[in-house]
Amino acid sequence: MKTVTIGARISKELDRDLARLAAATGRSKSWLVANALTSYVQSEKAFVEAVEEGIQAYEEGRVVDHETVIAELERRYRSA
Repeated sequence: MKTVTIGARISKELDRDLARLAAATGRSKSWLVANALTSYVQSEKAFVEAVEEGIQAYEEGRVVDHETVIAELERRYRSA
């Protein structure tokens, strides 16, 4: 896999914590940053996709009104 180098400003405290974690895990700081950034980007991407899906559903009229949702939750709660 091809890689690129990026730059970011972080606090000295975060850099110290990152260095300690790298030493404790036997990983490089670069590996830890790439791994954390990968997880973050995947999570945010999934969130944005879910919001876009919700907007599309709303625009297509595929929605359930609040009262119906509450009534269903109350019905499920009572039957549990």
